[in-house]
Amino acid sequence: ASLALAACSSSSKSSSSPATTASTTTTAPGPATTTTLEPEAGVGRISFVYGPVTGDCIDLRSVATGRAVTTRAIPSADATLKSDKDVMLRLSCDLPHQYEVIATPSAGLAPTPTPTTEQFVAAAKKLCPAAFKTYVGIPYPGSSLEVGWVLPSEEQRNRGVQVIGCTAFDPKGKLIGSVKDSKR
Repeated sequence: ASLALAACSSSSKSSSSPATTASTTTTAPGPATTTTLEPEAGVGRISFVYGPVTGDCIDLRSVATGRAVTTRAIPSADATLKSDKDVMLRLSCDLPHQYEVIATPSAGLAPTPTPTTEQFVAAAKKLCPAAFKTYVGIPYPGSSLEVGWVLPSEEQRNRGVQVIGCTAFDPKGKLIGSVKDSKR
């Protein structure tokens, strides 16, 4: 569409210059878009019990309100499901996500008595930083990313599951894209 504008002067001085005409081209506005840092739950796969898989990009969400919403704006090291209202949302790594699973080592704890959360956390703090370089491509101490974990639920531990999901996360917010070989 074209819009023609004529410039007029209301000055009291007489002017010997002729009036000028300017032409401006405008375009119709494009479609409205929105930006979100939280993908809708429908674009991912929801798990009430999560078994970590290396390469998974995940969000810890709560369904307490009937919708799967992020439990925290800034992720923390422990991404373990804490209640029956928590779910793990597995997403494409191209979408914003809190964590990426970088390794899935066994905790290697004695099976009886059933290991405690504290024992699993101690194992994660030992095993996960060691796995970081292999997946991300640089040693953990030189990275802008942090190391975290997803631990087996109490029910899983009672069944003998000892797999720890070692994760990488950005302490400043969500990740977009995979951290594999990113050297971040």
